[in-house]
Amino acid sequence: MKISKTKIYEKIADIILEQIKSGEYAVGDKLPSIQALSKEYGVSVASVREAFNALRTIGVIEIKQGYGTFVTQKEPVFFNLEESSLTRKQVEDLLELREIVELATVKKAAELGTEENLLELKTALEMMESAVADGTSGEAADLKFHLAIAKAAQNSMLFDLMNNISDVIQETMKETRKMYLFNKQRTLKRLYDEHLKIYEAIEQRDVEAAENNMRLHLEEVQDTILQNMATK
Repeated sequence: MKISKTKIYEKIADIILEQIKSGEYAVGDKLPSIQALSKEYGVSVASVREAFNALRTIGVIEIKQGYGTFVTQKEPVFFNLEESSLTRKQVEDLLELREIVELATVKKAAELGTEENLLELKTALEMMESAVADGTSGEAADLKFHLAIAKAAQNSMLFDLMNNISDVIQETMKETRKMYLFNKQRTLKRLYDEHLKIYEAIEQRDVEAAENNMRLHLEEVQDTILQNMATK
């Protein structure tokens, strides 16, 4: 079966995910090799590899170097509280803390950010853009972006506060991006665009726009996480 060349890795990932859900590939089964799937679908090896990376991110396959790729579960699991170090209340508290702190930092960043700060933000954005292109989750770049905003606020205590909770923030970012990988309404491109708008407002020293764009982004993140938290 040949497939079109638009968003190739997403199409491949969707096909394989449906095959897993339907039982064509059972839990524990070994998937065909990247090379075999590349030939079957008429696409590049790189595209199949990106699809595998996306499926691994949402937990349905495991890639064992030297052995192959195996199905680990039928359905993606988004933010399973039993596997997370956080309780639901802690996640809710963290999201509230992020909103309080990050709305303050982004305003200061728009007022006081330096060229060096803007360069750091731009670098993080480029890392996020690469994640959109290759199908990886990109939470490290996401965290780097938000920490760079805190740094641009020119308040060492605000930065230290963000840095001290960075591990749990990154955990929620990772889970958010899993959800975006396989949600037709919430795409990684949309997530990237939200960050781009924040960056552009900071670059233009538009305090109001920076705060508004950050608020919209954090509200979207909060809705995505709380609506998809698995408690099995």
